[in-house]
Amino acid sequence: MNDLQKWIRIRKDLYLQMEKQVRHRLGQDTPELMRYHKVYEKEFSKKWTVSSKEALWQQMAASQVVMIGDFHALHQSQKAQARILRNMPTDRKVILAVEFFEAADQDKIDRYLSGKMSEKDFLKATQWQTKWGFPWDHYRPLLRWAQKHKVPVQGINRSYKKRNAATLKSRDVFAGKKIADLVKTYPDALVVVIYGDLHLAGEHIPAEVTRILGPAFAKKILRIFQNAEKIYFQLLNKELESSADLVRLSRNVFCLMSVPPWVKWQNYLMYLEQTYDLGLDDDDDDDEDLLDYTDHVGRYVKIIADELGVTVSTAGLSVYTAQDSSFWSQVRDHYDPKKLRWIEMLIADESSFYLPEIGAAYLARGTVNHAASLAMYFVHAQISGEKQIYMDVPADFLRLIWQEAVAYFGSKMINHKRKTDTVADIKASLAVRGPSDIGKEALQLALAQKMHELMVITGVLGHRLQARPKKKWSYVMAATLLGGMMGERLFGGYRKKLVRPATLASFLKKPVGSPHFDVVYYEVLEVIESLPAPFLSKREKL
Repeated sequence: MNDLQKWIRIRKDLYLQMEKQVRHRLGQDTPELMRYHKVYEKEFSKKWTVSSKEALWQQMAASQVVMIGDFHALHQSQKAQARILRNMPTDRKVILAVEFFEAADQDKIDRYLSGKMSEKDFLKATQWQTKWGFPWDHYRPLLRWAQKHKVPVQGINRSYKKRNAATLKSRDVFAGKKIADLVKTYPDALVVVIYGDLHLAGEHIPAEVTRILGPAFAKKILRIFQNAEKIYFQLLNKELESSADLVRLSRNVFCLMSVPPWVKWQNYLMYLEQTYDLGLDDDDDDDEDLLDYTDHVGRYVKIIADELGVTVSTAGLSVYTAQDSSFWSQVRDHYDPKKLRWIEMLIADESSFYLPEIGAAYLARGTVNHAASLAMYFVHAQISGEKQIYMDVPADFLRLIWQEAVAYFGSKMINHKRKTDTVADIKASLAVRGPSDIGKEALQLALAQKMHELMVITGVLGHRLQARPKKKWSYVMAATLLGGMMGERLFGGYRKKLVRPATLASFLKKPVGSPHFDVVYYEVLEVIESLPAPFLSKREKL
C-alpha cells in the first residue's frame, strides 16, 4: 500500500466510523428515507470539474433562484452560506427563504427583523429549541446580514407534529410552492433559498418549483450542494482535496467542499451528544450511547501517530470536559496557586490543553479541531518527552508558539480544510479595531513577533521584539495566531513532500524545555519560512 492509499484508507475508515455512530443514535433508516437519499446520491454520479468563486458568482447573476444546501449540525455549513450571501449581486432585490423558520411564523419573523420583538421573545415565540433545535448562534449571522441589507426573510417550512421520512415529500411540495409564489411576486428579484442538502436534489424541491413555473424555469435555478462524500473521496484520489473548494457538476449545479466528511459527521455526533446532555432523550438510559471523549481523542491520536510513523500508547490518556468535576480536583491537588490561575485562564478562554504532569487532557469544545489539536498535544508530549506545561511569559513565548504550531499541524491531518489567519488577515483585523478593543494588544504582538522573526532569520544582529504587552493573556492569543501560521505552512510543505518525514520527526522530537529553546525555534522556523505560503488570506477561500 502506497502513501496515498494509506492516507485514503485511514480517512475513509474514520468517516465510516463517524457516520455509523450517528446512524446508531438516529435509528435505522426507513424505506422512504432510503429512497429519498438514493435520489440525492444520484446528483453526484455526474462528471464534475474543479471550479472557482468567479464562475459561481457569474452563474448566480444569471439565475433567478439560488438554492444553498444546509447541513444543520455543521457550523461550517452556515458559515459558507453567510459567505455566499455577502457576495449577492448588489443591483438586484434579494429575498431570503429559509427552512429553519416555518411559514406560519412569518408575522413573528417580520416583527423580529424590524426590531419590534427581542431575540429572546422571538426564539420563545417561534419555539426555536423544540421546532428546530440546532444552535441559534450558527444561524444568527444570516439574520444579521438580512437586517443590515434590508433583505426580507421568508419562512418556507411547514409545521408537522413529527418530521420524518413520511413528511419529506409534503414538505418539498410546500416549500416549492412558497418559492414559486415568491418568484411570481418578485419577478425581478433573486430568491435565495437555504434548505437541507438532501432537499435540493433535482427531483425534490426544484421539481416542485418547475412544476408550477414550467420546465424552462429549471435553467434559472442555481443549486449549491455542500460537502458531498462521494465527490470528496474522488478529490482525495486525485490529491485535490486541499486545493479544490468548489466543483461544478453542470451549468447551474455546484458543490462546495468546505470540510472533510468525517468532520461533517462528527459535528452531527457532537450535536446529538449535546441533546442527550440537555435531557432531550431522557428515555434512553443506555450508557453505551454516551460519547466517550477519551476514546474519541484517542482515535485521532492513533491516526496521527500512524501517519507520522511513531508508536504512541493511549493507555495514559484521560480526556475531561467542563462537566467532569473530578478534573478540577486532580488539578487542584497537583499544581501550585500560580499554575492553577493559569489553568483557570485556559478554561475561561475555552482553550483545549494537555497537562503532561498528570496525564489529563481538557477538551473545551466538542469540535473536530479542538479534539484533533488535543490529540496532537498528547502525541507531541509523548514524542518529545515533555513533562510540564509552560506559562512563564514572556520567557516561554516561543515555547507556546511552537506547541500551538505542532497542535495546529496535527489538526490539519484530521481536518485539512481548516484555515488559519495570515499576516494580511491580522493587519486587516487591526485596521478595524479601536484603541481599547479586546485582542488588539495580541494582534500587535503577533505582527511585532513576525517582524522580529524576519530580522533574526535574515541575520540582523541585536534586533529586539518591539512589543511588550501589559496583559499576559496577549501572549497566549498571539501564540495561537503565530502557531497557526507556522502549522499551516508546515503542513502544506509536508503534503507537497517538501518536508521529509525524517525532518518532521526531528522537529517533533526537539525538547521544548531545553534552556536554549530559542536557538531550536529559529532553526526550525528558518526551514518553515522557506516553504511556500498556502494562501495570502483565509478570506480567499469560499
